[in-house]
Amino acid sequence: MTATKPRIDWVDAAKGLTMTLVVMKHATYNDAVALNHVPYLFNILCEFTIPFRMPLFFLVAGLFAMRALRSDLRSFIDGKVLHFVYFYLLWSVIQIGLKIVLPHDSEWAVTYRDLLLIPFEPFGLLWFIYALSIFFVLMRLLRDVAKPIVIGLALALYFSNLNTGWTIPDEFAHRFIFFVSGVYGAPYIFQMAEWARTHVAAALGASATMFVAVGIIVFSGAVDIRAMELLTGYVGGAATLMLVAMLVARGWGAPLTYIGSRSLYVFLAFFLPMAATRIALLKLGVTNGDLLTLACIVMAVGTPLLAYRIVKDTPLAFFFVRPQAFRLKPQAPTSEATVAA
Repeated sequence: MTATKPRIDWVDAAKGLTMTLVVMKHATYNDAVALNHVPYLFNILCEFTIPFRMPLFFLVAGLFAMRALRSDLRSFIDGKVLHFVYFYLLWSVIQIGLKIVLPHDSEWAVTYRDLLLIPFEPFGLLWFIYALSIFFVLMRLLRDVAKPIVIGLALALYFSNLNTGWTIPDEFAHRFIFFVSGVYGAPYIFQMAEWARTHVAAALGASATMFVAVGIIVFSGAVDIRAMELLTGYVGGAATLMLVAMLVARGWGAPLTYIGSRSLYVFLAFFLPMAATRIALLKLGVTNGDLLTLACIVMAVGTPLLAYRIVKDTPLAFFFVRPQAFRLKPQAPTSEATVAA
């Protein structure tokens, strides 16, 4: 019997925070379009977190990757290829289908052509899991290559500033270095988090200093320099991980840990309650951008979690849990949280 893999609370909390930041970014942008003015506070937060929001996502994704990279081929394909492919294809069809049949406020005209492009051009945010699958496959192929060579390759891709207009190669070049950093830097990241948990005052001061530095770089415009963008990705990511580790150590990270351990559900389905909340509140006359965005974030994060609780023991569970028919190996006995990993 396959053992349930252990979870680490601060890692789940980091996933939860990152997922919430992703939701915040999209809620803020879409609310700004709908209102024709930007939500003041959330726009500042979005600008501040831009350099490290996605780097942190891929950095955390790489923390436990080495175990999968060293596993047998069948387990690897099942867990890191089919897993992502299943949810990518299913939710691509769902998202595109809904945007075809339902009215929406996007300037992007969605057609049946987008369905045909699913294997080549990810729809919306689903490029995240498309890219993750590619990252895992490539790192599997490179697992016996010297680390400096792989890091050098990732850095070269990053500084190429690739901009073809095709999502996957562009995002791959931009994000691969952070996934590699998570894979190779995992022992040091865990040491940093443990230090933060046991030296709260010092870690809080370090995190605050790092966030101030990131803010100065971002709002001065220096972040547009490629090397500075890379630096703020690491500095902001490290500060966030230390902060999250401290919160969890003090018993204040439970909501983020809960979200992070079930982040897949939020990632797949947040777009629908976010849009529904925006439409409903606008019809009710809510025009305060920050209030509207806050409501959209809460509903976008909470509704998928509730939806999973409702459907998990029904035939509709396939929306969030890969059925056995689409697995190469029997599903290990596990908690609902582990399913979402």
